[in-house]
Amino acid sequence: MSKIQYLIGIILLCFLPGCNDNEPDAPVSVPYTLLVYMAAEEKKMTSEVSYTLDQLKAGIKESTGTVVVYLDDRDALPRLFRIDSEGNEILLKSYPEQNSAEAGTLATVIQDTKQEVPNERFGLILWSHAMGWLPINHSSTKSAELKKGEAVDFPHTRYFAIDEQTGTQGGSRVMEIDQMAKALPDRTAEFILFDVCLMGNVEALYQLRHTCDYFIASTAEVLAEAGYEASGMPYEQVLPKLFGTKEDLADACRIYYNHYNAKSGQLRSATISLIDARELDALYGVCREILQGKLSEVENSDVSSFQIYHTKNVPAVFFDLADYIRANSTDVQYNAFTAQLNRTVPYKAATAKFIDFTIDPAHYSGLSVYVPLSRWKSTPEYAYYFSSMLWSQLYVNNDER
Repeated sequence: MSKIQYLIGIILLCFLPGCNDNEPDAPVSVPYTLLVYMAAEEKKMTSEVSYTLDQLKAGIKESTGTVVVYLDDRDALPRLFRIDSEGNEILLKSYPEQNSAEAGTLATVIQDTKQEVPNERFGLILWSHAMGWLPINHSSTKSAELKKGEAVDFPHTRYFAIDEQTGTQGGSRVMEIDQMAKALPDRTAEFILFDVCLMGNVEALYQLRHTCDYFIASTAEVLAEAGYEASGMPYEQVLPKLFGTKEDLADACRIYYNHYNAKSGQLRSATISLIDARELDALYGVCREILQGKLSEVENSDVSSFQIYHTKNVPAVFFDLADYIRANSTDVQYNAFTAQLNRTVPYKAATAKFIDFTIDPAHYSGLSVYVPLSRWKSTPEYAYYFSSMLWSQLYVNNDER
């Protein structure tokens, strides 16, 4: 080939699409992407948003993965952005005003993230409010009656999720657990971390068991006091552990526990569990052998000795799973249950107190459960539990899951 022919060939190649500088670069695949889904359109969460972003930006500098944030707050339209290694926000996509507490929105944002930042491995953090498996219209029954006029604003605790769409019909929206489970494909992520209240709940996690390999969740509430550095996960310390192995996830839980256990007063309040989602079917099976056909007995249970996970601001329906099973099983059955529980919950930790109740280490299993007492039969949560939550089917004689 002559030099002239060679030069002509080079010139022609540069006019092909691949050489056009005006063409957008194709997304570059990364080893591990972590999506932080922040449904923050709730008026009490503004300061918590800033604190969490600052924590993420500090933590990314010591991390080996890529952090993408979906943020829907009160002051701006929803947006998807990546946090680079220097803590800068790199916009990936803007959205019109939308309901971020809708399961379809969550599924779409996950899909958008995987398209914008292709990845070999994917983790998900859900950041907002939550109330375990309870539906939006749950009863307001409290574990203790508040004194008339008593103000309850410290600590603020974190529904998944709340979206207060200002100027739209309908007011606040929340995402029901059964809707979330239907919207998310199997194995959406390697792990889902619930940086929200009360999601260390066996009913909710069982419903979502196919969405990931591991869950990180709290059986009790999660503090949201940014001014005291006590607001959800301390991401500056935890984030580097969220791009690794099962052991790294356990270390993340340990860091969370130590962060809160080192505090004083009401701020020394935390529960955390690492749950192996792949073991939840086996846990269901063991519990089913114990509870099948016993609903009439369960309805009249004495729950006064069970470890609780509800403060006076939360409906009194969150009890320790092991306490509940112990009260309804033989020694042989309970031993089989505890062996399976240990496989299902490889790590758990809790402070000695959580705001206004004590946590007994001997009665802390790392999972909470609903006890369908007869006095709840007229409540919306009782109806939702038996119509929508798969865990409830362990009581019936013919499993039609």
